[in-house]
Amino acid sequence: MKNLFSLLVTFILLHTFSAHSQLGPKDLIQLQYAAAKQNTLDLYLPKTYTEATPVIILLHGGAWMMGGNEYTGKTAKDLRNRGFVVANVDYRYVNDTVHGRDLLMDIDKAVTFIQKKAAEYHYKPAGYHIAGISAGAHLALLYGYTSLKSIKSITALCPPTQLDDPETLTALQKNNLVKNVELLANAAYTPGKIPNPKFTTVSPYAHVKAIPTLLFHGDKDDLVPYTQSAFLYEILKEKKVISKFITMEGKGHDCGMNQPDSEKRVLDEIVKWVEEYN
Repeated sequence: MKNLFSLLVTFILLHTFSAHSQLGPKDLIQLQYAAAKQNTLDLYLPKTYTEATPVIILLHGGAWMMGGNEYTGKTAKDLRNRGFVVANVDYRYVNDTVHGRDLLMDIDKAVTFIQKKAAEYHYKPAGYHIAGISAGAHLALLYGYTSLKSIKSITALCPPTQLDDPETLTALQKNNLVKNVELLANAAYTPGKIPNPKFTTVSPYAHVKAIPTLLFHGDKDDLVPYTQSAFLYEILKEKKVISKFITMEGKGHDCGMNQPDSEKRVLDEIVKWVEEYN
């Protein structure tokens, strides 16, 4: 009886973690995860994976009100080709009726949708990693630190992290981005006055919790100041959160993702980070 029980347990474990193979990588494009037109995602499945394979939620940039997941399509495929399941998520733009909490709601609905699809495509049903660049990096941090769902790690490239700081808002104003932040926070900003507490609510630094966090930032970023990542990194160290900050020397707001050598460096670091904290 004891031997029979051991065989049964072994069978269950082998069945649960057996590799799922297909004829090649599979791209499931424009899956509708919620009602809004922009509530779509692309799900990229590698050629071989198991329920232990890391799943990465990827969020595009675009100052919270432009572009789409085509911005991160290449990165999503690159990570898929390195063996990960990747969900490249689009979300609504901020406007007079859609604000930061609504974008977080979009991401949460996307994660729920991805979890529901796990049984159909035989990948990990929970415990995902989240990554993004620029506005997507901001949302990855904010969602990761505030979500009740299990997030294994966060990767943020050139993220805005402190949107209640007057100096940061002054820097963003040079690129006419303060209005975007006002819509994100659902509050107005008056130069020379203390920002509304709603600007703190949409600032990732104010919600830090113990999720391993990997930061990249170009030291020549002329859109989101390099100090944004440096500031968050100091808070992460102070709170003893597992973290790493990589300076992309000589790189701007693309964080080096448009040059093959630095792009490879970023991807290599993401792979190591995700595998270590999966």
